[in-house]
Amino acid sequence: MWEDATPKPVPEEPQNNARPEARSSGENLVLWAQILLVGLALAGIFAARQLDLPVYDTVRNVLTQALQQPGLDGFDGERNLLRFVQTGMNRIQQTAVEVTETLSAPVTAESARPAHGQPEPDAPAGASSESYLPDFALALPLPDGFTTTSGYGWRDNPLTEDGSRDFHLGRDLAAAEGTPVYAAADGMVRRAGTGDSYGNYLRILHAGGDETLYAHMQYLFVHPGQQVRQGQIIGTVGQTGDVTGPHLHFELLHGGIRYDPSQALGLA
Repeated sequence: MWEDATPKPVPEEPQNNARPEARSSGENLVLWAQILLVGLALAGIFAARQLDLPVYDTVRNVLTQALQQPGLDGFDGERNLLRFVQTGMNRIQQTAVEVTETLSAPVTAESARPAHGQPEPDAPAGASSESYLPDFALALPLPDGFTTTSGYGWRDNPLTEDGSRDFHLGRDLAAAEGTPVYAAADGMVRRAGTGDSYGNYLRILHAGGDETLYAHMQYLFVHPGQQVRQGQIIGTVGQTGDVTGPHLHFELLHGGIRYDPSQALGLA
């Protein structure tokens, strides 16, 4: 049988000129979403620092550990970046749960009371452990006939029987119900109303932005926007709100922060 002996070209091996598979859009979305979460974590740390929140040091240390993971270079290729962010976010998420559980735990006598020989915990947000003296003199809102029943700061909560502790934001002056309450200084009534805890209360704005607050009152004799003079009767002692008996709860605020009013009232 005749065969064609003419040489035929040898077929060339197919060349793989395909480009490496591009990262899917879904994977890119995950990457950028996680990078955004890291950015939000950084923003949260900054906010905690600005507000002097107690969780600042904890979250800062966690993020620092995430950024220092051995063997991971966050800037050495997209795959390493993705792995870096995923690992860091897992650690941050785990610690966020721990911090949330810690903050939501109830304050008990054991958790709030300092260990033997140790100082009390810091004051909560919105309060200071220090005393403050305004630029003007304060007069006693109850000139006489009162007894101090609770000072400023940490104490055993008188409203519970489980031994829990709370931070008392003012000074309690016990007196008979109906005893006149006087303005501690000249000012303008900023608020006058009723609250679940404060009961019937007044908040008076004074020179320089300082404020005094009078709570658990029986009656209020002034209204918001009214100018009052030092020594003017503004209401009477009561037992409205969260109380165990008739008394006046008095607070002193400077820059929106509560301070121990004892020294300003001459009761230190």
